[in-house]
Amino acid sequence: MAILKFSFFSKQQDTKPWSFPDEPQDEIHKYLYNRELGLNTARLPPNWFSIVSRRMPHLFQETQIDLGNHDKIFCSHWISHNEIVVGTKCNKLLILNVETNKKFEIPLVTGCINTNNNNNNNNNNNNNNNNNSNCSGIRSIAVNPSRTLLAIGAGNPVQVMIYELPSFEPVIVFSGHNDLVFSVAWLDDSHVVSGSRDGTVRLWSIESKIISEMPLFPNKFVNVHQPLLTRSENGGKVRDLQFNSKTDQIMTLSTAGYVRLWDASYLNPVTKIPLIHTNENVCLSMNSKVNLFAVGSQAHISIVDPRTSSIVHEIDSVDEGWGVRSLNFDDHIITTGGGYGRLSFYDMRAQNYLVFNTSNDESSVTCNYKETGSGWLNAIYTLSYDESGTMLFTGGGPLQLGLKGSHATIWS
Repeated sequence: MAILKFSFFSKQQDTKPWSFPDEPQDEIHKYLYNRELGLNTARLPPNWFSIVSRRMPHLFQETQIDLGNHDKIFCSHWISHNEIVVGTKCNKLLILNVETNKKFEIPLVTGCINTNNNNNNNNNNNNNNNNNSNCSGIRSIAVNPSRTLLAIGAGNPVQVMIYELPSFEPVIVFSGHNDLVFSVAWLDDSHVVSGSRDGTVRLWSIESKIISEMPLFPNKFVNVHQPLLTRSENGGKVRDLQFNSKTDQIMTLSTAGYVRLWDASYLNPVTKIPLIHTNENVCLSMNSKVNLFAVGSQAHISIVDPRTSSIVHEIDSVDEGWGVRSLNFDDHIITTGGGYGRLSFYDMRAQNYLVFNTSNDESSVTCNYKETGSGWLNAIYTLSYDESGTMLFTGGGPLQLGLKGSHATIWS
C-alpha cells in the first residue's frame, strides 16, 4: 500500500531578516509625468554617489601625512577640494592641504569672558578644573549649509567657537557648557546644536542675546552668546549627535546606553531608544536619505530606525573588541574606523563587509578591512569624505591615554 506524504509547511527560503530600504528618488514623479506626456523618454540617470561609494574603497591607496608632534586627531571636515580642517587633543586647529602637504595652525579664542554673571563664573571654575584633565582638545567640527561659518566644540576652554570662512576669523563664542563639548551640528545657517559631557543639549543662535565680550586683540573683541534652549539627558553624557534636516529631528547618543530623538525646533524629546550593546558607545552617524542611524560600540554597529524606535540590524566589528571609534553612513556603505587601526566598509544591501586582497596578486589572501599606517597602533578617531566621495581622510592616534602621537591619511 502506497503511503502519501503531504507537506503542509513548505520549507522557508533563507532570507535576510532585514533589508536595506531603497533610496527614494526625489524626481521620480517628474520623470513619470513627462513620460506620460511623451516629453521625455530618456532613462533616469544612475545614482552616481551609489556607484562611487561601492567602487571607490577597492581603488583607495593610502598617502600618509606627517603632523609632527601633534597629539591625536579627534575631528575633521573638508572645506574645499584640497583642504581639510582638523582638531587635535593638544588643542590645535589645523588646515591641511592634501596637494602640497602643508599645514597651517588657526589661533583659538582663549581669552577670559568678562561678565559678572555668577553662573558663568561657576562655569569658568569648572572649566579650569576640566582643563587640567586628560579629556580636553577639539572634539567636533561642523560647517553650516552655506559653507560660510565653521563651528568647533572644545574642552579647553569649554565653549563652542564660530569662525568665518574662508578667512577663519573668530566671530562668536557660545558659552554655557561646563564640561567638554563632544559634538556640534548646524540646523541652518544661523543655529547650532551642541552636546556635552555635562549631560546637556543646547541650542544656540548667532542672533541670540549677547552676554559679554571676549578680548581677542587690544582693539578687537568677540561677542559671547548664551544658549537659546538647554535640555538635560538626566543620566548620561551626550557623546555624539546628528541632525536630520529632512525630518527636522536631532538624535543624541548617551553614555547611559540609549539614543534619544528630539524635535529640533524646541528641543522637545520625541522618543528614547535603548541600545543592546552599551559598552563604549562613542560615535553616531546618519543616512538622511533613508532616515537611518548607525551607532558604534565596543564590538558592534547597531542600525537604528527612528520611525519604529527600534534596532533593525546589528553588525559585528572587525576590530576584535577594540571599539568602533568613527563612522560614516552614506548611501548604502558604512565606513568604520576602529580602535585597532582598521578601516572597513560594510555594504548594507549585501549585508557583508567589502573584501580586499592583501597584495596586488589576485590569488593573495583576502580580508575585510584595510590597515592604516605602520608602526604604533593608531585608532581611527575621525573619518570624512570630500564632496565628490572620491577622497577619504582618516585621522587618529594611540588609543591608550598614556601614549602620545597622531596619524593622518588621505585615501584616494
